[in-house]
Amino acid sequence: MMVPGIVALLAIYVRATCPESPYWVRTQDRKTRVRDALSRGQAVSDEDRAWFLKADKVGIRQVLMPDTLPKILVATFIACGASCIWGTVGAWMPLYLSTEKHWSTAEYGTFYIFWGLMGFCGQTFAGWLADRIGRRVAFLVMLLQGAIFLTAWIYSESTLWLWIFGLGWGFGLLGFWAPSVVLTAEIFPTRIRGVANGVVWAIGFLVGFVLWPFATVALQQATGSFTLAFLCVPGFMLVMALGVWFWVPELAGKELDEIGV
Repeated sequence: MMVPGIVALLAIYVRATCPESPYWVRTQDRKTRVRDALSRGQAVSDEDRAWFLKADKVGIRQVLMPDTLPKILVATFIACGASCIWGTVGAWMPLYLSTEKHWSTAEYGTFYIFWGLMGFCGQTFAGWLADRIGRRVAFLVMLLQGAIFLTAWIYSESTLWLWIFGLGWGFGLLGFWAPSVVLTAEIFPTRIRGVANGVVWAIGFLVGFVLWPFATVALQQATGSFTLAFLCVPGFMLVMALGVWFWVPELAGKELDEIGV
């Protein structure tokens, strides 16, 4: 409980001391300027008028507008896939290692520590790759690397290979979270970025952490093993890699004001 408490205090400090994004500030200034001009009966450009008619609506209504809906579908696809992956790994890996790989609590506890450290390295690498080459490439590399190592890990029996492949897929699986949450945010216009990202990840969490665990349990009950449930994770990763590559625009190097209005 101490760690979440510290994070909450840090969030309060950041919220109280850090300035708002300049893109958000310009959005608010534009909204005020157009509203004042319209109230005075002054001429407003067609572009400003069309933008204001969208931006002046409640955030949740803007999320469902026709020009935003395709972005919502793409971002929800990413959030649901990522949450289903984590819903499987986060919920069942200790039990899987204990009952099917016959690891003691001390063994998988130690593994978790180094697995998390490898994930930190993966997130750092993914962020660097996203800035240097592009978001989609970073996403693709981390997902494919994680899927390959995870599949090998599932079929490993010796402790040595479970460690080697386990740390390998931790690098990729935890690493793709770094570009994923950024990607789902930046595809939206600044005027609704917070609301839209909150909506898609709320849906993702509902699917991945509330509904999908029932499916993993059903697979375990039907087969007597979590192997099939864990094999779904590389499947999700491959589908996400294809989806991101074909459906998500490359936004690296662009200013937020260029992405959407």
